[in-house]
Amino acid sequence: MDKSAGMKKLALLIVVLSPICSIAQTEQQIRTHYQEINKKIAESKEQGYEGSLYCNELVVNKNGKSWPATGNYSETADFWYNEDPNHPGSVKNKLQVLQKINVVRKAAAITTTEEYLYLKGKLVFYFTQEVKGGVTMEARLYFNAKNLFKSSVKPNGKELTAKELRSDEYVYFNPNPVGVLASSKNYQELFAKSM
Repeated sequence: MDKSAGMKKLALLIVVLSPICSIAQTEQQIRTHYQEINKKIAESKEQGYEGSLYCNELVVNKNGKSWPATGNYSETADFWYNEDPNHPGSVKNKLQVLQKINVVRKAAAITTTEEYLYLKGKLVFYFTQEVKGGVTMEARLYFNAKNLFKSSVKPNGKELTAKELRSDEYVYFNPNPVGVLASSKNYQELFAKSM
């Protein structure tokens, strides 16, 4: 095989694999993206209208009145995005501009915080923290183009092993990636409908 034929095959391979590689994520790439978006959120909060991100906020039960079978309940969701999807010339797919969703939910004695991080309209990271009766549970789920590739669960800061997650004591803490993806999709649809 001559050199030019080999170069053509290499070029073809790069062209074919480039879209796959651009979707694939590593934990470090996700962490870097997370830090960049959080920095932009902090700047936007500090600089107001001059910040780099827009924010729509949805508040459910603002006064926290009692809900049937729940007690006191409230939920706030902040949708952070980098471009007005309704502006002429902007990205056609409204979900492409959505960068992160932060949710705080208070139901009776439980406070839950959730973060959904997106890249090019796809969920790449999910974080939740639940505080209930002196126990703080945290879970982190990392997604790539294929699906969940890493998860971490920590009640009171202690990393659980796979065996511990299957035990009766901790089965409640076991993350549900299918449920997280469904919840993410619901929030994305809510964001798109709000625009």
